[in-house]
Amino acid sequence: MVQENKKLRLLRTIVRRRYRHIRIDPDNVGYIQYPEFRDSHRILARPKTRELAGDWDQTIDQEVFWCSVYEPAAQHVCGMVSLNNYVFYRSLQAHFNDGESWQATRWYRWMIDQQQNNPIRRYRNRDEVAERLDFLDKLYSDFRSGLYRDDPVDRPIINIGRDGRMAVEDGRHRLCVARVAGLREFLVDVNVVHADVSLHNI
Repeated sequence: MVQENKKLRLLRTIVRRRYRHIRIDPDNVGYIQYPEFRDSHRILARPKTRELAGDWDQTIDQEVFWCSVYEPAAQHVCGMVSLNNYVFYRSLQAHFNDGESWQATRWYRWMIDQQQNNPIRRYRNRDEVAERLDFLDKLYSDFRSGLYRDDPVDRPIINIGRDGRMAVEDGRHRLCVARVAGLREFLVDVNVVHADVSLHNI
């Protein structure tokens, strides 16, 4: 099993090298891609930084919890949702900035409700949710203390739309925690750049 995990990690590392990576201030990523491109654009399933025209970068004024198939509306629209409308991000602020317990946050309550109605694959029970919360607490602590080290396998992936709008595509938790922790510099991989921006400009 350990050998299989090493092989899987090596494969993911090789795949990630196809992305162009850039160093950013997490505060400059103000949106989340809704839904994720792997759900809305099957043609982009093969990892590689590329240009794409269209209105996939339109801003959507909608509150979201997950930005994926667990929310029915995600099947009918494609765009960027402000992090201020992303319940997970606001729950991070409530927990780390305001001292609210995880159990009191809206994101936690939604996760528990989902276990009854439409379980999320990675968080099917309270123990799995608790394990994730422990990870988020440690991640925040590592960011604040300077112990965090970049790992290409787990690096957040972003999309860049017109007017320089940046939306996190994958690694949403990691990037959102970095913002709340006040990190000023962060390496990210670039998935899609709007054709009106061009790869040459990043």
